[in-house]
Amino acid sequence: MSTEEMNPQVGQQEEPVLVLDDKKYVISELSEEAKYLVACLNSLAGKRQNLQMELDQVAVATEGFTTKLKEVVENPPEEEDTEVVEAE
Repeated sequence: MSTEEMNPQVGQQEEPVLVLDDKKYVISELSEEAKYLVACLNSLAGKRQNLQMELDQVAVATEGFTTKLKEVVENPPEEEDTEVVEAE
């Protein structure tokens, strides 16, 4: 399902079009329920995109923290009485 703009005719405004199963529907001609469902699907697509961006940010941050952890673990500061603390 997608929405697209129809090719404008001379003197006509472009109207949003829904493409569903390779069929085109002018959104303004749909029932109120269908318009609501289109709006819900558009909202969900936006939420999906935002969540994907957040997941990408988490992945990059995780890589950064992992790299930093490896650096700290493999090159500890030189101290005479370094105590290892075990996790509980």
